Amino acid sequence: MAALGTSFTRWRAEGLGLDYQRAFQRLCELGLRVVRLSASWREVAEFGWRHLDWLLAHADSVGQPVLMTVGMKALGWPEFYLPEGLDPDDPVVRNQVLRHVRETVARFAGRPAIIGWQIENEPFNRSGPLQRWIPREVVRREAAAVRAIDARRPLAVTTFGHFNDALDRTSSRHQSDWKRRLGLAVAAEREALAVLRRGDILGVDIYRSIGWLDEAGEERIARASADQLQWVLRWQRIAASQGKRLWVTEAQAEPWEARRATLGDPRTVSPPDIASLVEQLADAGVDTILLWGSEYWLWREANGDTRWIDVVGLGRRALA
Repeated sequence: MAALGTSFTRWRAEGLGLDYQRAFQRLCELGLRVVRLSASWREVAEFGWRHLDWLLAHADSVGQPVLMTVGMKALGWPEFYLPEGLDPDDPVVRNQVLRHVRETVARFAGRPAIIGWQIENEPFNRSGPLQRWIPREVVRREAAAVRAIDARRPLAVTTFGHFNDALDRTSSRHQSDWKRRLGLAVAAEREALAVLRRGDILGVDIYRSIGWLDEAGEERIARASADQLQWVLRWQRIAASQGKRLWVTEAQAEPWEARRATLGDPRTVSPPDIASLVEQLADAGVDTILLWGSEYWLWREANGDTRWIDVVGLGRRALA
């Protein structure tokens, strides 16, 4: 039996013109097993804790379980969410983030809704406009800081899962051809598992269809390799052999378009594609699947198209 969940951020909801509080209330009505929230360092520096306080208070009031991400990276582009002017590669900043992590965990560790903590978001993959990643020792220190305050709950570390050779190379921190040929390029999943302990969670993010612009400005669509599910099964076996769990922390459930203009009539993903992906992952034995794109479904629903949010409900009932 697979559990369905999702992720939610205030900034993505508001970026689509939604009231984030009403959107989150609606999301919690869906009965999803877990919703992933993000303690953006930039957001806290700019607005204080009021947005997260409200989200967690509502989650507590309705019994909605929450996985909370902490660190320099948060959910969604541009990936790194630091206060203005801070450089994630600066050793001083890498120490400063520990204070943010400790403050976040100390503030929310007593919340009944919290079921676990995610350390960074895809820390060992290149991401954002500058294609940066976070060294393992930094992630280890953050994990230790969380465990020192809340040792009861599991930790999660996520990676951008296998897509195809081209995107795998782009997202890997190892760009050297000779290292890759000799097998010396350490997989992001290996690095994540090295941080985790027994009972913790390796998260893999699975996307099936990605829009992009070629050099001539023409829209193209890249499709995931046929061996993507076999890749999931491999890392599931490796995680299990270490006493750790594998979740799909982002299963593509919104379009990844080359241009924002086509979001209303997407070319990359449709509601039936979501149902198909969930079914395949569940059949592969993945027990927890977090669908990516809740803000998009709510935006479509607000504009009279319920197909996206309906498929989430149908999938949940089918897997119950």
